[in-house]
Formats: sequence, structure tokens, C-alpha cells
Amino acid sequence: MSLNLLPSSQSIAQIPWPKATKLPISTCLCDQCDRSIHLDTPLNDFHEILEHSRSGYNPSASECKAYLGMLDQARSELERHQSELRWLRELTQKLEKQQRLLQAFEAGIRHILSPIQILPEEILGVIFQYACCGKDATDIANNYDPTPYGTKHRLFPTLDMSSVCIRWYRLVTSMPVLWTSFGTIGYNSKSDLMVRTFLERSRLNLVDFRISGSVTQYGRSSPSPLVAHCNRWRHVSIAGSSSFVSQSFLEPLVECKETPSNLRSLALECYSSHPIELPIVFPSLKSLVLRGLTLNFEKPQYTITTLCLSKVTCNGALSFLLHLPNVESLEVEEIEQGDGLPSSTPIVLNKMRNLTLRYPVEDAFLTSIKCPHLASLHLYNNLDFKDLQFESMISFLDKPGCPLTCLTFKKMAIDRAKLLRLFRLVPSLTYLEAEELVTRVRFADIIGGILELLAAPRRSSVDRDVDGESRDEESESEQPDEEVFPLSRQSRSHSDLQELVLPQLAELHLGLRPRNKLLLDVVRSRRPILSESNLEHSTDRACHLRTVHIRYPYTYVRSRVVRKQLEALQRKLKPFKEGGLDVEIIMPLASRYV
Repeated sequence: MSLNLLPSSQSIAQIPWPKATKLPISTCLCDQCDRSIHLDTPLNDFHEILEHSRSGYNPSASECKAYLGMLDQARSELERHQSELRWLRELTQKLEKQQRLLQAFEAGIRHILSPIQILPEEILGVIFQYACCGKDATDIANNYDPTPYGTKHRLFPTLDMSSVCIRWYRLVTSMPVLWTSFGTIGYNSKSDLMVRTFLERSRLNLVDFRISGSVTQYGRSSPSPLVAHCNRWRHVSIAGSSSFVSQSFLEPLVECKETPSNLRSLALECYSSHPIELPIVFPSLKSLVLRGLTLNFEKPQYTITTLCLSKVTCNGALSFLLHLPNVESLEVEEIEQGDGLPSSTPIVLNKMRNLTLRYPVEDAFLTSIKCPHLASLHLYNNLDFKDLQFESMISFLDKPGCPLTCLTFKKMAIDRAKLLRLFRLVPSLTYLEAEELVTRVRFADIIGGILELLAAPRRSSVDRDVDGESRDEESESEQPDEEVFPLSRQSRSHSDLQELVLPQLAELHLGLRPRNKLLLDVVRSRRPILSESNLEHSTDRACHLRTVHIRYPYTYVRSRVVRKQLEALQRKLKPFKEGGLDVEIIMPLASRYV
């Protein structure tokens, strides 16, 4: 066995050699028994060996004999050191094993003395129920994340709770409610056995589950054991391939004699180009989420009030809405054009109150529905670099007596002219929320356009504040936030409108980079600080604003200038807050890279 432990890439000249000495080098291994290892090799000869190695020295016969003797001595020393190292490694392993035993002993004592041991089982059961079940009635139970890299393809915190100790095991197995929430990622025979265990131990309680899987490699998927207990379903989420969703759940559900009479919310996610037949009436279903597919109901579903459609065609979404006459809240996302043209007869949704559009949404979808009682409209843009055609939205809201009271913009790129047309169509708006589109490549100043339109027309050339300083003088002394974040040329000047846009506006929520002067113009005009000097100029319609919430678009900020500008805005709005205005400015966190 070779004892050359020096790496081949390392030169012997790089070894930090000790100074020449005639005394042997020794290392004490044990102070009690004086166990030591000594290095008897004459180390003072190494410098001579190094010089001879570098110069190509050719030793004589007598010198070769001496070097061979030194070589044998060095090899014996290496063997002795290797033996001692093996003994030390074995000793280290024994010590580490004893250390682990002591750590387990310490953990056991700490567990006995832990305050959780003195908790009554009733309180402990409530904690377990919070950890193992859904957070609220609309939440698909069990947000428990599996371990990284998919090593645990299950979502069973109840099993983890029962594995801690015998007391917890007895408590968990004695509470059927803890076995009513479960889920699995990657449905297979093992997870199927787990599901059967949960169905058995939950007894007759309603169950909430989240299942994700695909068809097996052997062909057709077998029906899930959950289908036989469909009368116990409450909140259900099923995702996977189209074959898995159909063969394991939907088709057996149609053939099953039981009816999902207690099902409250259903979420299906798979990608199918054709509607999936589901001739079942759900008597208690309130919320339905479909991603990538639509269902073909034979009869209308009158109980469904909340609907979410994502990544479906326009005609598929419209045909599906015909079976849901009582929908009150609708969310659509990425509605594609598809084949064919929609019907010229619009679908009237009389009970629709809340509409959420996550663009891209086909224009034909908006032109094919009517919501005469719509109260809330939420607009989100998933395409950061695309200007959206807003004519369909204008025509959708262009009807007399539009009852819209809540409007939300998120990352929408809309110019000032379209904003003005939109605001004139919704004079009854009381809640406005907007977040500007900010990317590294592009900055769309929708917030600047909104603030400029909301600023009421000036009543005189110079408006005076409560402290007597003119607004023009104050704006000159303000920090140059427009220089840091320039506005478009169109929005640099003050609004030239002679009308008060959105006269009923009461709540304003903005996610923006600093726009201090424009924002202060809006607040001053809609919530003046009344004093003897400006009391005669106040109007009732200018005092509707009650809430102003400001936040920076990013959680972290590197520039100190931004924080200073927001702090300056906070100081400027303090008199209005003292006057009753609900003001909140959420400061961004300072980045560690500042």
C-alpha cells in the first residue's frame, strides 16, 4: 500500500517546513497516560534534500545507501502515524456517537419539561386542528408544503403530528376532524392507501382535499376511492392531466349513485380543448374555479355565485356562463379568441356585482356580456410590455346610470385621454385603487395621469393653505420628485379641466413612486383644511375624500431619496390627518445594498 499522502499537484517546496533543530518533534495524544507520538526522522536534512532535488544532484554510492536508510525510516514513521490516525478516527467516532446519545438525552429532558406538556388536550387539539385543517371556510384545507425536491410527495401534516410521541398519536387518532383535510402531489398506489386511511379515520365528517396527478404508465387510470364518498366532499381541488381528471374523478362521479350534495367549492385544473361532460346538479356548490377547461352542464347551476375562468376560449367561456344565471362574482384570465365568432346576442348577467379581468382578455368577451348592476371592476395586466386596447372596456361601461362604485388598476398602460373617458362614464365611483406599471425597460406613468385628472380645477390663481403660505411658493421649495421620475410632456402642466372628475371619490389607494406635488394637489382640492381664510371657498363636493393610502411599488428600495420624499409627503399630509383624513403611507424597507 502506498503511503504517499502528498497531492500530486503540490510541490514539496510548498510545505511549511520547521526550522532546523536537533531535538525530535513529538505530539502528545493523552496527558493522563503520557501517550505521545514522536518524529525521529532527522528533519534538519530536508533543506539539503530540497537543494539537491532542485539542482539535479547525482549522489554517490555511499550517499545513496544513506538516503535509502532514511527512506525506510520515513516509511516506518508514516506507518506509525497512519496507525495513530486510525485510532484517533475510531475514538472520534465513538465520541460523536456518545455526543448524539447525550443530545437525544438532553432533548428528551427538554421535551418533558416543555410547557406544551402541561397544555390540556382540548387546547392541544385546537392547535392541531389549526395546523392540519383549512384556515377558513373558503380555503382548500392544508397549505402544508412538502419537503424540497419532491422527496415527500404528500400533504399529510396529520401523519407528522401523530409521529411525535404516543400522547400526540392517541390524541390525533381520537379526533376525526384532524383527518378531514389532506392532499397529495403525484397520485400513486401509496398515496391512494393514505387517502383510504384518512377517509376511514375521518368517519362521517365532511372532507377537504387537494389532489394532483396524472395517468399511470399502464394505461387508463382507476377511479379514486374519494368518488365513493362524494357526498362528504366540501372543498375540493383537483389538478393534473385531462385523462387523470376525467378518468379518476369526473367520469366515475357521473356513474356514481351518490351526489356531492355538500360540495361548497370546486377547483379543476387541466387542459382540454373540448368541454368535459358533467351532467350533474350540485345543490350546494357556491364557488367554481376552472383553469384550462370548461364543463358542459345539462341543467343550469343556480347555486354557483363565484366563478373563475382561466386560459379558455371566448366562446367556451360565454357558453359556460349561460348555465350560471346567478353568478355574482366573475374572474376571467387569459381568455383567448378561439374558433368562430361569439353570438351577436349578449348574455345578461343581472346578479353580477364583481368583475375581475386579468389581461389578455379577448375584446369579444366584453362586448358579449352585460352587467347592469356591476359595482366593482378590477383590471390587472399580465403582459408588462403591451398597450391594451381599451375600446371594449369603454363600450362595456358606456351605458346610462352606470352603478360602478369600485375600480382597481394593476399594471395597466392607459393614456390620459382614455382615462378621462373612463372616469366620465363612472361618476358614482367611491373607491379607486391603482398601481403603476414599473419595469426595468419601461415606465408607464398611469398614476401621474390619474392624479392630474383627480385634481379639482383651481378656483383662483393662488390657493392659500392654513398657514398662509401660497401653494406655488410651497411647490418650489418641495423636493424635485418629478426630476427623479419624469412625467410625460402631456402631464407636466396642471389639469386644464373645468369639471370635477369622480366627484364622489372617498377612498384612494395608490402604489406609486413619489408624486408629491400632484398628490398634494388632489388632497388639497378634495379635502381642504378649512379655516377662516378659505371657509368661503369650500364646497360640499370637495370634502368626500376620506381615505388616502400610499405605498411604494417595491418592497425594498436602494435610493435614500425615495424614502426622504415619502417622509416629506407624510409631513405634508399630517394637517389633513389631524383634520380627520385617514392617511397611511407604507414605507419601503431599506435594501442592504444601499
